[in-house]
Amino acid sequence: MHTIYGDTINDLMMKVIEKVLFEGVNIPTRNGNAITIYDVSMILQNPRSRHLSLVGRKNNIFSTFAEAMWVFAGDNRIHPYLTFFLPRAPKYSDDGIIWRAAYGERLYAHGQLENVVQQFKNDGIFTRRAVISLYMPDRDTNDSLRKKYNLENSVDIPCNNLIHFFITPDKKLNIKIIQRSGDLIFGVSNINVFEFSLLQEIVLSILQREVDSQIKLGYLHHSITNLHIYEDRIEQARDIFNCKEIQITDLVNNDEISFPSSLLGIKMLFCEIVSFLDSKITGTPHSVKTLTQEVTELKNIFDKYSVKIENNLLWGYAEAALSYIYQVRFGEPIVLSTKLSYEFSLSVNSNYFNKSNKGNL
Repeated sequence: MHTIYGDTINDLMMKVIEKVLFEGVNIPTRNGNAITIYDVSMILQNPRSRHLSLVGRKNNIFSTFAEAMWVFAGDNRIHPYLTFFLPRAPKYSDDGIIWRAAYGERLYAHGQLENVVQQFKNDGIFTRRAVISLYMPDRDTNDSLRKKYNLENSVDIPCNNLIHFFITPDKKLNIKIIQRSGDLIFGVSNINVFEFSLLQEIVLSILQREVDSQIKLGYLHHSITNLHIYEDRIEQARDIFNCKEIQITDLVNNDEISFPSSLLGIKMLFCEIVSFLDSKITGTPHSVKTLTQEVTELKNIFDKYSVKIENNLLWGYAEAALSYIYQVRFGEPIVLSTKLSYEFSLSVNSNYFNKSNKGNL
């Protein structure tokens, strides 16, 4: 068993990478050999400090922003939006059309997310019933795969299985995620901690409005049974660790994050953002306006849901994804109009996929 604490995502991931590299064992898997440690508890003390910017880490932060927004739109279709930001998406699809186990669709299935809020309303802030199941036996067992999908096997069985929200006596909302298997490079550090800490903040925003305005953001506890680095990513992990002396691990994010006032409004906002960005991915060059004009259109979507722009991380995610589309399609530099914390800005400006700054990481 391993318990690892980190104040920020950079701090946590440096400690986890070191743990896997020096204490892991080489295990054969269906995806190739992997250096593995077992029964890992990762605790992120400041979940808003979730913007990865480690030297040597070749992650696409714009893909992280875009995928998280796609998740909270409740989508499961991979074309064209998700595949644009995440070209390897079809690798994890059984039919090349959807992710069968997409987390967003499952968060909303059976009213699970609404039920989390309702449990806090019904039982009070110390309820123990605020859970979401991402693993669904009626979809994911071998028997279910055969009967529901006519599949003998699936490449898309959810790695993250259970989410538990709980409030401690200090009135902090914490989140615990149970994960059966985690790819440290592509999965855990790249998207999982980001998306689940954002989910934590979504639930917090509703609880503050509807249950108790004094509830604050707590910690994120990610419990992973099998945490690994695949053989073809060991070199990148070693590069990150070898830059230990120059890594910035203590930047705490002090931005705000704002959402619509209801869960339905939050989902609809994400749906509109994804649809808007999708149109910029698929539109002909003549039909797409200048970046400045499209930023104004994006602001109009936020205005429609009475969500502020200034000092709002959610706006930063949407604008960064839009700017990335313009970089890829039209060769324009990544430019953000709203100033946010250095912790966030560093993750964007020094990212490996930001062509204006390539080589910084």
